[in-house]
Amino acid sequence: MVQAITFDFWNTIARVPPDTMAAARRRAVAAACEECAVEVEAERLARSLEEVGASYQRSWEEGTHFHPRQGAEMLIRSLGVEGAAEEMIAEAFLSAGRSAELVPAPDIEVALRKLRERGLRIGIVCDVGFTGGEVLRGLLADQGLLEHFSGWAFSDEVGHYKPSPQMFEAALGALGAEPQEAMHVGDLRRTDIAGAAAFGMRTARYRGLHDDPDESGVEADFVLDSHLELVEVVDRLRR
Repeated sequence: MVQAITFDFWNTIARVPPDTMAAARRRAVAAACEECAVEVEAERLARSLEEVGASYQRSWEEGTHFHPRQGAEMLIRSLGVEGAAEEMIAEAFLSAGRSAELVPAPDIEVALRKLRERGLRIGIVCDVGFTGGEVLRGLLADQGLLEHFSGWAFSDEVGHYKPSPQMFEAALGALGAEPQEAMHVGDLRRTDIAGAAAFGMRTARYRGLHDDPDESGVEADFVLDSHLELVEVVDRLRR
């Protein structure tokens, strides 16, 4: 019997238009530099942000946690910023996602409401990048979606990335659910599907926003093109 469902965030619950986050961080950091009277050439800023992004990507692929604050500190060192401007520029980098245009996945709100009507506990398991869990919860609240979730595991708050079991353990602990009575929904085989399956959860790969091209990983129990299909799957499993 499925009693709880956890969702990946990016490309499962929602997405942002391509390069939106990177552009938002570039604008926010440039504005903070100008306010602090710190002169930084646009080319140098772009290069520094790219280096920080590449460091995060390598760490994520290796499964070594890279906290958003580490990215901010790396950026400050790269720009040569000192003194009182450090904290303001770091905060601009970390909070830039607040201005992002979050685009919910089709039918996600309807599916979440139907799952809650069936008594399921719903959570989030998310590798955050540089936009931390606090900011992401705010974006969900702005979209009227946060109320559907009663537990979460954001990597900046847990200190691990999927497929680490600690991520799924944290989310299910918040939901009060055991792995054998839970399902995880996500778009990536390597992180979402392999991690949840190894933890003993049922799995569903959602490809409505992103169809994972990496076919080398374990496949999910169910492959979905719509979140409404998830509701149908849950109904079949609970009969």
